[in-house]
Amino acid sequence: MRTNIPFFSRTPSLSRRIAWRVGLGVVVLIFAIFLVICAMIWKPGALQVYRGIAEQAAEAVSLREGRLALDPTLLPRRMREAPENAWLVVADDAGNTLTWGKPPGEYRSLLGMLTLLSDSDLRSPDPRLAATLSVEEREGGRVRVIVGGVPDEGIIGLFGPLFYFIGLWLALPIAAAILLLVPWIVRRGLSGIGKVAEQASTLDMNHRSKPLDAGAVPSELKPLIDSFNQALERIWDAAEARDRFLGNAAHELRLPITIVRARASALPAGTAKTGLLSDIARLENISEQLLDLQRVDRGLMAHQPLDLVEVCRDVGEDIAPLLIKAGYAFSFDAPQTPVLALGDAGALQRVIMNLLQNAMVHGGGAGEIALSVSPDGRISVSDAGPGIAEEDYSQIFSPFYRLNPAAQGSGLGLHLAREVVIQHKGSIRVSRADQGGARFCVQLPVARAQTQGT
Repeated sequence: MRTNIPFFSRTPSLSRRIAWRVGLGVVVLIFAIFLVICAMIWKPGALQVYRGIAEQAAEAVSLREGRLALDPTLLPRRMREAPENAWLVVADDAGNTLTWGKPPGEYRSLLGMLTLLSDSDLRSPDPRLAATLSVEEREGGRVRVIVGGVPDEGIIGLFGPLFYFIGLWLALPIAAAILLLVPWIVRRGLSGIGKVAEQASTLDMNHRSKPLDAGAVPSELKPLIDSFNQALERIWDAAEARDRFLGNAAHELRLPITIVRARASALPAGTAKTGLLSDIARLENISEQLLDLQRVDRGLMAHQPLDLVEVCRDVGEDIAPLLIKAGYAFSFDAPQTPVLALGDAGALQRVIMNLLQNAMVHGGGAGEIALSVSPDGRISVSDAGPGIAEEDYSQIFSPFYRLNPAAQGSGLGLHLAREVVIQHKGSIRVSRADQGGARFCVQLPVARAQTQGT
């Protein structure tokens, strides 16, 4: 999985912000350089003819039958509007010359040397002497055009062409290139973040695995990844300590529970004995479910063929005497044919036992507790008690959540049951039973052979 952040998105990306800032910075730098150049070339009182005037005037000159010809209508408007001041001299490599207007006498010797000159700017406080020379390439050779008498006026007239060149042909293309290239460069430089994000998405906080690769990210982010890896190590250490504690606690509880059950069984029959045996059964079941949860976390849950009808019947036979002594009627409904599934028979028995014990505790001490199995792999446990409010449905399977904080129980039973069911690729939900109490339904996938046979 590769994480790509679009350049134009609602959430500002790092590449986009860098591109805008770098692009803006370069544009500002270019215009700052432009201002410095303007300050360096600016001479108070010195007049200059814009080179574009000479280039435009050169377009009015043509070579006809080996001679230079001028079309005055094609001259720049500024020259045509000031014929008394504007002047033009053209010379080619063959020695042909052409004059328009009245060139200053001061340039008489210079005009005779045009073929030896290249592009030049001639500045002067005298408007007549301000001129510019442009060299044009033609089929018959080079043509040199010198134009004078029409200097640019003011700062805008002097620096406008320079601003046009730097802004339009330099600053804007560079800024556009930066806005396009910088995001690509930044994304490639930060491509390791996508790799680290993919690694993070596969992390399991309950199982130690390979930490995030700090070498895949830029050095500025390496301290963050290192800190995250250190936090992961602490979480994994805590998870392993928790698993060890749960496993040891569950194993240590087995012997005391067995002793208490043996002593409780020796008591005279009565309500106290029945309640005590019921509590011991719940304690045994929770202890075993803690071990089931540990096996789930370690991926040690068995997946063997089993008959859900047989699993439920065994649990019903074990708990039926306790239910009857507690004042309930008990019913078991299942198809005559096996309902085959894959899973851990012991873990599923403890899930069903937990649901039946939960019904015995919260069923109100009267009515019927029903256990049923459907051919499609649905196991249902219902009672005739007060039921569960719909607003508690989403919380009932949370760890340590209890509907009545003053009631007995740890709040772990239903959470452990859900974890085991999920490990079996099933689901568990709660609803209202027909007799008004609570109904817990466990849906498990049945074996494929059975599904095809039905």
